[in-house]
Amino acid sequence: MTPPLRRGLQLLARRPVEAALAIAIVLAINGWIYVGVRISLAELARAQLRTLVDTQVTVLETWIAEKRLNVQRWSADPRIEAIAGQLAGAAAGSPAAARAACLSPARGALLETVDTLRRGEPVAAVNLVDPAGRVIASRFDAYCGVTVAPDTMAKLAPVLAGESAFAGPVSEAERLGKDVAREIEEPTVWFSAPVRDASGRIVAALNVGKSAGDRFSRILTAARTGASGEAYAFDGRGRMLSESRFGAALVAEGRLPAGSSAILNLDLSPPPESGEAVPLTRLIAAALAARGADSPALSGEVVTPYPNYLGTEVVGAWRWLPAYSLGVVVEIGATEAFAPLTRLEYAFFAVLAMAGILGAVLVVAAWRIERLQREHAAGNYDLIEQIGEGGIARVYRARHRLLKRPTAVKIVKLAMATDEMLARFDREVRLASQLSHPNTVEIYDYGRTDKGEPYYAMELLDGLDLQALVDRDGPLPPARVAHILRGVAGSLAEAHGRGLLHRDIKPANVMVCRRGGEFDVVKVLDFGLVKDIRGPQSRDLTRSLQVLGTPAFMAPERIRNPGAAEARSDLYALGALGFFLLAGRPPFAGDSDLSIAYHVVHTPAPRPPASGSAPALADLIMRCLEKDPARRPAAADEIVTLLDGLLAEMPWTHEQAREWWSREQPPPAASG
Repeated sequence: MTPPLRRGLQLLARRPVEAALAIAIVLAINGWIYVGVRISLAELARAQLRTLVDTQVTVLETWIAEKRLNVQRWSADPRIEAIAGQLAGAAAGSPAAARAACLSPARGALLETVDTLRRGEPVAAVNLVDPAGRVIASRFDAYCGVTVAPDTMAKLAPVLAGESAFAGPVSEAERLGKDVAREIEEPTVWFSAPVRDASGRIVAALNVGKSAGDRFSRILTAARTGASGEAYAFDGRGRMLSESRFGAALVAEGRLPAGSSAILNLDLSPPPESGEAVPLTRLIAAALAARGADSPALSGEVVTPYPNYLGTEVVGAWRWLPAYSLGVVVEIGATEAFAPLTRLEYAFFAVLAMAGILGAVLVVAAWRIERLQREHAAGNYDLIEQIGEGGIARVYRARHRLLKRPTAVKIVKLAMATDEMLARFDREVRLASQLSHPNTVEIYDYGRTDKGEPYYAMELLDGLDLQALVDRDGPLPPARVAHILRGVAGSLAEAHGRGLLHRDIKPANVMVCRRGGEFDVVKVLDFGLVKDIRGPQSRDLTRSLQVLGTPAFMAPERIRNPGAAEARSDLYALGALGFFLLAGRPPFAGDSDLSIAYHVVHTPAPRPPASGSAPALADLIMRCLEKDPARRPAAADEIVTLLDGLLAEMPWTHEQAREWWSREQPPPAASG
């Protein structure tokens, strides 16, 4: 047994009640989440199914209304009215007279007129039925003079009373009677409208039939969602009135003959092997029961899985349409509908399987954290997490062991550091610790870790650097830019007063923070390139002079001669920083550092975009960006004075800063 595991088990043995309580809490939370998710998914499935079925009904009713309007328009055509009046007059009396009228030339004129009016719109049949229920015009001679079935006559009663109507799919045997030879083999939907004579009296019903397998069925089959979703229509006898998505499976199981349609040929009952000893599926039975019980609820959902007509577990929604004597169903496989729940069940059982070792894992993890805290410490500071990394150093969020004060700790990576780098790090700490300006990051402590790595502790800042701020929000308003430059200039004024040059003022080395109830507090960071110009020891700590810094924010004289830095070189960088904040980009751009450096040295700086709204600020930035150091402001103190005057005219107030921070809530960052 490994030492960590042994120690973890020992701790578990010492804290059995706590471990058992932790496992119980985890299991309780897991069960609560599972039940909650199941209920939420059921409600979501209910809402989605209801929306789908309502959408299908809307599309279907729109199509029906359009076709009813067409037939109503045809029936009102004067030619149709004249011919229908002629046929009705000739058919008055006996069935023989009705048949003779139907076989007369007027029948052909009627059909020809309807064909002209429909303009190529496909129809399966056209006929006229008089108020006595006799067919007085039809394409098929066998139907002439036939009296339609009582159910059909009942559907035509509203038409003969003056309304247009739609009838769902029926067979010819049901429509006309079983003793009539069928001329139309496929099930048909019917659109009917009244025909009046010259006096306005209704003399017949014009009936136009369309194949149920055509647009009626395709409207429903278009709503197939996912791999298992299906929409279909059904009648009061529990028969399917549209095509099935699973026709091939029905043929394979012997439920349908090969090549036949499911329309009117498929009873919506679960197969025997499903174990459901009921004549209809649970959803169809619920829909027909609601219809037959004079219930006001003519729609519903079944989200408890049930076997459909194939025996597959599904959930579904239905809506009964009494005006058409049919219903519409949307179903989807339960596995697909509750797929997220299936994954959650796997996770739930996985948690159950892991519950036995959870306590030990937590104990081992706690022991590892304790060990890491012992091993990863810097003097009196416990390292919590790494928050930044540079070429030779890492920055950690840390806490003083005794004071519990949050800090940022910067530790040199010895494997990556040369003697020169270590000397520069040491100089950064010594020189930066001399500074106490409120806009300069404060150094708390300095020392070496147990591994001999140099480190220093500094204040932990809650904010973000200017590079991240501009990347996220774009150019800043002039008043806020003046406020930020005022803070940086104040920091530089103290440093220059002590004979120290920063030499790396750039957006990534300046932060705006929340601190002590103040907002937009400016902090200047990273004195890694600081230079002391007070004495003969002011030389750069390099074996040969190098260009140190970021070219886009370096003064021309530093690029020409790296050892020529002076206080006004920092002021050039301050001007470049101001340009960046106003424009969202540095003054000069190029394909490489060499190209940028060329522009810095030779190309006149462009005027910042604040020239119109804040010309004095733009003028100050242009002075800082002068190629000749002598033409720049004499000192950082002068810039502080000028910015104080600008801020008096266009202040960036505490309320403005507080409102921005409360609105934006940028993610906390730390000094580096």
